[in-house]
Amino acid sequence: MSPPDLIVVAPGPFTLDDSPDERGDGGTRVSKPTVSVTLGALLGVIVIAVVAFSAATFAARLEDAIGITLAAATLALFTSPPQRAMERRLGSIAATIITALGTLAFVLGMSYVVLRDLSRQASAVADLIRSRLADVRTGSLADRTFDALQLDSTIDEWLRKVPSAVVVGDTGGTHIGLQLVALFAIVILAAFFQSSAGSITNWFVARWPRDVVTETGESPTLSNQTSPRLVVREFLFDLDRRGVGSVRRSLVLALASAAVVAFGCWVCGLPGSTVVGLWAGAWFVVPTVGWAVGLAPIGLLAALDTRPITIVALIVGVTCALATTVARRRFVDRATIRIGPAPHVVAVGCGIAIAGFGGSLVVLVLVSVLAAGLTNTNRPGAPTAWSIPAHSAHRIGAITLPGGWRSGLLVIGSVCSAVLLWALIHRAAPAIVWLLIGGFIAIAVGRPVSWLESRTRLTHQISGALFLTVLGAVMTLVIITGAQDGARTTATVTDQLPTVVAQLEQTQFIGGWLSDHNASVWVEAQVNDLPQRLGKAQPSDWLPALGGRVVDLFWTMMFAVALLLDGPRLLNAANRSVPARHRRQYSRLIRVMASALGGYAAGAAMVAGINGAVVLVIAVALGVGLAPILAVWAFVWNFVPQIGGFMGGVPLVLFALVAGPVRGLIAGVLFVTYQFIENHLIQPAIIGAAIDVAPWGTLLAALAGGAAAGVIGAVVLTPLVGVVRVVRAELGRDDFPGNMSRVDPVSISER
Repeated sequence: MSPPDLIVVAPGPFTLDDSPDERGDGGTRVSKPTVSVTLGALLGVIVIAVVAFSAATFAARLEDAIGITLAAATLALFTSPPQRAMERRLGSIAATIITALGTLAFVLGMSYVVLRDLSRQASAVADLIRSRLADVRTGSLADRTFDALQLDSTIDEWLRKVPSAVVVGDTGGTHIGLQLVALFAIVILAAFFQSSAGSITNWFVARWPRDVVTETGESPTLSNQTSPRLVVREFLFDLDRRGVGSVRRSLVLALASAAVVAFGCWVCGLPGSTVVGLWAGAWFVVPTVGWAVGLAPIGLLAALDTRPITIVALIVGVTCALATTVARRRFVDRATIRIGPAPHVVAVGCGIAIAGFGGSLVVLVLVSVLAAGLTNTNRPGAPTAWSIPAHSAHRIGAITLPGGWRSGLLVIGSVCSAVLLWALIHRAAPAIVWLLIGGFIAIAVGRPVSWLESRTRLTHQISGALFLTVLGAVMTLVIITGAQDGARTTATVTDQLPTVVAQLEQTQFIGGWLSDHNASVWVEAQVNDLPQRLGKAQPSDWLPALGGRVVDLFWTMMFAVALLLDGPRLLNAANRSVPARHRRQYSRLIRVMASALGGYAAGAAMVAGINGAVVLVIAVALGVGLAPILAVWAFVWNFVPQIGGFMGGVPLVLFALVAGPVRGLIAGVLFVTYQFIENHLIQPAIIGAAIDVAPWGTLLAALAGGAAAGVIGAVVLTPLVGVVRVVRAELGRDDFPGNMSRVDPVSISER
C-alpha cells in the first residue's frame, strides 16, 4: 500500500494555480514558479521611483510658490475681520475688492514713506560719519587707510542703496519689479482665500465623520456625544481667535505705538522719525525684551544730538513702551494667548532669515497657531479618511506603514517633503546658527543666573535682567575704553613695529635668523603697503559682509537673552505636554542634557574668564595698551577648541613687543606657561567631568564643525558630541525608567 500523495507549497513568488504542473520524486506535487509577481513589483518600484524623482524636481521649483501661498493665507487671516464686517453691509464681492485695494494701498503707501524716510536718514548718517572721519589724525595709518578705501564716496554710495535693500530686498530694478508682481499675486490669492473661506473650511471639516459610531454600530445623538465635525469647527475657531488673534491684536498695538513714537520724534526734529517709530512699535509688543530693543535707536539719536529737545523724544518713547507693555498684557495676552519672549523672538528671527519681514509675519502666525493648538484641551483626533486599512498595513516595530497604492503615495510624499525641508533648512541656515550660538550662551549664563536667583530670592527673569545689566555695563566700559585708546595705540603699533623688529635682530637667540631674512625691512614694507592693498578691495564686497556680521551678532544676542529669560517656562510647558507614560524618561534625559551642556558651557565660560583675566593682568603689569580689549579678545577666542588659545594670545605678544622686546618676550613666556597649565590642569578639571570626551574626539568634532560652519561650527559641535555620549550612557543605565522592566527576573533572583 503506497502512502498518500503530499501537497507541498514551496515559498517564493509562485502562481496561485492549484493544478499540478510538475511531479517531483515520490509523487510530490510542486507548483511551478513564475516571475510575473516579481516583475510586477519591480515595475511598480521603478514607476514609483520615476514619479518620486519627477515630483521632487517639481517640488524644488515650488519653493517661491509655497512662500507666496503662505503669505497670502496670512494676509487673508489678518484682513478677515474688516472684510467680514464690510461683507455684512456691502456684500461679498464688494467687500473682497475693497479689502484687496485697501491692502495694496496700505502696503505701497508704507513702502513709499519708509523709503523716503530712510533716504533722508541715510544722508544724515553719511554726514555724521564724514564728520567723524575728519577727526582722524592726518598722515596716520588710519588716515591713509581711509583714503585708500575711499570711505567718503563708498559710504555715500552704500547708504544710498540701503533704503531699497531694506524695503524691497535688493537694489536692482528687475528684483523690484518681481517684488511688485509677488505683492499683486499675494493680494489676489488672499482675496481668493477670503471669498472661498467657507468652502475650504467645509472641505477640511468633511474629512471627519458626521457622527460618532459606537462599537455596536449605532449613531448616538448630539445630546450624548459631540459630533467630530463640531469639535473640529470649534478647534478651528479657537485657533483663529487665540492664535491668529494674538498676532492680529499685536499688529494693531504695534501700529498705534509706532504712530505715537514717530510723532514724538518728528516734533522733536529727530531724523528718521517714521523708521524709528516702526522699529519701536514692532519691538514694544515683544514681551520682556522688546522695550529695550525698541528704545535703542531713540537713545542712540539722543546721545548723538546734544539738543535738550531730544530728551523729550526719549521720555515719549519710554512712556509709550510702558503703556504698550500694560496694553499688551490686557489687550493681547489675556484675550488670546501668551506666547512668551523666546518663541516670539525666535519666530521673528527665523522669518527674517527665510523671507525678510513678510516671512517673519508668516512664521509668527504659524508659531502662534501652534501654541494655541497645543494649549487647547479639546483637540480633534485624526480624520478617518487618513487611517490605514488593517488588511493593507505593515508594522515595523511601533511604526505602521500602508501597503498598495498608499505606499507609493507615501514614498512620493516623503521625497517631496525631504526636498522642501532641505530648501527650508538652506534658507533658515543663518537662523539655525543664531539659535545654536544663542542657546549655548543662554545655557552658559544660566548657571550664574540660577545662583543669583537662589541667593537673592528674586524671580528668574529679574535675576537674569540684573545679570545682563551688569554684563552690559562691563561691555560698555570696555568699548568706551577701546574707543578712547584704540586709535592712538593702533597708530603706535604700526609706527613702532619695524623699529621693534630691528631691535630683535640684535638679540642673541633669534636675531641672526631675523637679520638674514631682513625682517625689519619686510615688516616696514608690509605696513607701508597695507593701505594700498586694502584699497584694492571692492567696497561692495566687504561693506555688506560687515553689515551681515552686525546682523548676525544682533540676532544671536537676541536669541540668547530671550532663551535665558524664557527657557525655564518653555521647559516646564514641554514637560506638561509629554504623555504621562513617557514623562519620567523625558525628565531624566532633559536633566542629563541640561547638566552636560550647562556644565560644559559654564566651565568653558569660567576657563575663558580665567584666560581673559590672565591676559588683563599681564597687559596691565607690562604697561601694554588696550588691556581690556586684549582681555575680551582672549576670552572670546578661548571658546574655540585647539587654536583658540594661540589666537587669543597673539595680540598680547604683539602689543607687548611694541612696548619693548623684553616685555614682548616676558608676555610670550607668561602666556605660554599659563596656556600649558590651562590645557593640562584647569580645563580637564573644570570641563572634563561635564562631557568627558577624549582629546581626539574633541579634535575631530572641531575639525568637522569647522568644515561645516567655520569657527562657530567648531565651537558648537564639540559639546553636542559630548551630550550625545552622555545621553547614550544614560539610556544604558539599569536605573533608567523603563530599563528595569526589561531585566530578566532570573538575573534579579541570582543577584
